Amino acid sequence: MANVTCNKEVVSVKTWDLFSRLLHWWLAITLMAQFTTGTIFLIWGNELSNAMMFGVNIPHFYIGYAFATGLALRIALLFVGPQTSRWRDLLPLTPTQRRDWQKTFLYYITLFRRPCPPSLGHNAFAGPVYMVFFIIALAQVAIGIFLSFMPGGTTQMNSPWMTVHEYLFFALIAFVVVHMAAVVAREINGRNNITSAMIHGYKEFTEAEYKELILNRDENNNPSFTAGDISHAHTNNG
Repeated sequence: MANVTCNKEVVSVKTWDLFSRLLHWWLAITLMAQFTTGTIFLIWGNELSNAMMFGVNIPHFYIGYAFATGLALRIALLFVGPQTSRWRDLLPLTPTQRRDWQKTFLYYITLFRRPCPPSLGHNAFAGPVYMVFFIIALAQVAIGIFLSFMPGGTTQMNSPWMTVHEYLFFALIAFVVVHMAAVVAREINGRNNITSAMIHGYKEFTEAEYKELILNRDENNNPSFTAGDISHAHTNNG
C-alpha cells in the first residue's frame, strides 16, 4: 500500500457517465455554432441581402432548437441525473461545500497559489457559475423562440427583445471565455485531467485527495460521492 502523500499514486474515479459527456459536447458544439451565426448577424446584418440573411437565419433557427433540446435535457439532469450532475452538487449547501467554495475562490483570486480542494464533479466555485449559465441560456432560448415568431425585418431587429438577446449573447460569450481560461489554467496546474475526463469519464486524484473526498462524504453524508463511484476507482502505480 502506497503512502497517501506520494503523488505518484493516482486514483482514477468514474465521474461523468456517457450521457452527461455526450450532452456536454452537444451543448458546446451547438453553442459555438450559434456564436458563429450570431456574430454574422451582429457584424454584417445590415449589409446582407435578403437571400444571404435567410441563408444565415435558417441554420441559426434550427441550431438554436438543437441547443435548446440539449439545454432542456441538461436541466432535467439537475433533478434526475447522476449525483455529479444534480443541483445539490452544484450549490454550496453543506458546511463542507461552503468551505470548499471559499478555498476554491481563494485559489482563483490568488492565481492558483492557494490549494484547491478536490471535487468529484464540478469544483465548488464553478458549480454556482454553471447554475447562472443555465438561467442565462434558458432566457436566451426563450427570447430567441419569441423573436422567431415575430415578423422579420425591421420589426424584429428593432424589438427591445432583440437588444436583450444581444446582451445575453455577450454574456454567454463571456462565460465561455472564462470557462476555457479556467480549464486551461487547471490543466497547466495539473489538476485532475478535467478535459480528458469529459471524454472518457474518469478524473484522477492523488491518494491524499481521494481520501479527502471520502472524508467529506462521511462528514456531511454528501451524496455527490457514492459507493458506486468508489467501486469504479482503481489505482495506477507510477
